[in-house]
Amino acid sequence: MFDLFKAWQAKRAVYSVLAPFMRLAMPEAPPNAWLAPHVIGFLATLVTCLAERHSGELRSHAMASIQASVLRRLTGIGEELIGERITLLSSLGDPSFEAGCAGALAFLAAREAALRGSTAELADDRDDARLAELWREHVQQFLRPDLQR
Repeated sequence: MFDLFKAWQAKRAVYSVLAPFMRLAMPEAPPNAWLAPHVIGFLATLVTCLAERHSGELRSHAMASIQASVLRRLTGIGEELIGERITLLSSLGDPSFEAGCAGALAFLAAREAALRGSTAELADDRDDARLAELWREHVQQFLRPDLQR
C-alpha cells in the first residue's frame, strides 16, 4: 500500500518537472515519433531517475507503473505499448535507445547543477537555455517528421 502512495507522489512530481519541457516539443509530431528509440530511452531514463530521486528505491512494478503512466500522459501513447517498447529496446541493447538513456543522465546532471547553483527557487537563464538545448538534442529533433525513417 505504501508503494502505491509513493508511486502516486512520484508520478505527480515527475510530471511537474517534465511538463514545461513538453511545451518545447513540436505539437504536430506524429504519434509514432514518440516511439523513436532515442526518445523512449531519454524519457524512460529521465522518469526513472526523477522518480527514484523523489521517492527513493521503488519495486519494479511500481517503477513500471510510474514510467507507463507519466509517459502516457506526456506523449498520449498507450501504457502497454510504451512498456513493451522500453523492454524490447532495453533487452536488445539498441544503440539509439542507450544514447537516449545517456542523454537523460546529462540532462539530469545539468538540471541538478542548475538547482544547486541557483540562489533562488528557479535556475538562471543560462541554465534554462542549457536544459532546453539538451531537450532539443534528445527529444525535439527526433519528433520532426522530416527526420523520421
